[in-house]
Amino acid sequence: MNQLSDEEKAHEPDSLDPYSEAHPQHLYAGFWIRVVASLLDSLFLIGISYLVFNPLRRFFAVPYASFHFIDLLEVLFDLLYMILLTWWTGQTLGKLITGIRVVSARQARGSLSGGQVFLREVIGKFVASLVFGLGYLWVAWHPRKQGWHDLIAKTYVIRDRRP
Repeated sequence: MNQLSDEEKAHEPDSLDPYSEAHPQHLYAGFWIRVVASLLDSLFLIGISYLVFNPLRRFFAVPYASFHFIDLLEVLFDLLYMILLTWWTGQTLGKLITGIRVVSARQARGSLSGGQVFLREVIGKFVASLVFGLGYLWVAWHPRKQGWHDLIAKTYVIRDRRP
């Protein structure tokens, strides 16, 4: 009998999934490494907020209780950080540090289209955050470690380098 280990089973192509053929050899990034990458991205964006946007708020005497143009710039910066870095390299700084990358499930090369990235980072992550973040927790028990945002955009998050 030819028995496969759990790790080998996780990477076996599923005949029912037409996208599994594209990346049968990748190690999928699990829940906790993705949490660490997200925390690192958050720390970077908080640092930018303290170094750039908070001084701008003080300079323009923006009251704390109001939503100002500077707040809109900060939200736009955060979105562009996630969208553009993921589109160009498949990695944000947090993903780069933890050695993981977003790849397309549609193509053997794994390069992402702009539409895929927008679908994943904006629409998919909004949907994943509904119902108490269940779409993010989905990564913990999905066989290919995909959250709802990955499933919607047909992407995987893989380990870019071996541990």
